[in-house]
Amino acid sequence: MDEILTRSTRTACWFLAICLMCWAVLPEWRIYSAGVALGVSASLVNAFLLRKRVAWIGTLYKDNPNPPRKVGLGLASRLAMVLLATMLAYRFPDRFHLPSVLYSCFFMPVVSLFFAFLNNRRSS
Repeated sequence: MDEILTRSTRTACWFLAICLMCWAVLPEWRIYSAGVALGVSASLVNAFLLRKRVAWIGTLYKDNPNPPRKVGLGLASRLAMVLLATMLAYRFPDRFHLPSVLYSCFFMPVVSLFFAFLNNRRSS
């Protein structure tokens, strides 16, 4: 899983660099590239939050013979991150394009799924 997340993070950083170059070079696309950069950033933070939470749950169940009954995956914190990005885009519509932010919040799950598919195909 670490290899897939590393490749996905590297892809997200390259994509952010391309978005920032588009923001700097193309003034008419500035609002769209800023929205995509905000959404990809929120998606990147969500991926790291999920990785940290899954690692914590793994150690909790591995080390404890009687784990607690109710342990979640931290959905509220990840939803709050997407909500924060959406609220920023809603509050500043002259700087961020709201649909671009919402669409790009799904960047890391899609890229991670793509790399997991490639990794599975290569191993079999």
